[in-house]
Amino acid sequence: MKTGKLAIGAVLALTAGAFSLPAMADSGVYVGGGVASTKIEDSAGNPGAAADFSESDVGLKVFAGYKVDVLPLIKFAAEVGYRDLGKPATTIAGVDVDYRLHGFDYGVLAGVGLGPVDLFGRVGGMQYDLRKNTGGIHNDYDGTAPVYGLGAWFTLFGVGIRAEFEKIDVDELDDVQMATISAFYQF
Repeated sequence: MKTGKLAIGAVLALTAGAFSLPAMADSGVYVGGGVASTKIEDSAGNPGAAADFSESDVGLKVFAGYKVDVLPLIKFAAEVGYRDLGKPATTIAGVDVDYRLHGFDYGVLAGVGLGPVDLFGRVGGMQYDLRKNTGGIHNDYDGTAPVYGLGAWFTLFGVGIRAEFEKIDVDELDDVQMATISAFYQF
């Protein structure tokens, strides 16, 4: 009886190990970068805002991280990077207005793997520098803002493509959004 239980235990352990080996093979360091469509919204009631502002621009981000696949379906990653949300600009009542938002970020990604495609959620933060320029008058702000979002990535032979939508909760702005398409390499 003892031998039967031991044999069943051994089979279960080997089976669990066999399923986790391919998952652990997807773990490792990765680096990448991408382009983004960004949107910044502000209203006259916020610090340094002379009027309502809602403009988009092209941004960029670069990142490095470590991905851990603990189980075949559960994925985790820790990531650091830099993002630049461009310089959205407009003219309001004949006055040129532009905003510049950029900074370093950090985050944790968690999700599920569906073969070569992983779906994930992100939580983290951004150390930001914000400049609001209205008719040549600059108002500068800095701080830490929460970052959260959703995305998907596709990896094949260490090369991948990632799409994600993120919101950045900057105190001096009403809304900040970033939709990014990135390429990355996993070592």
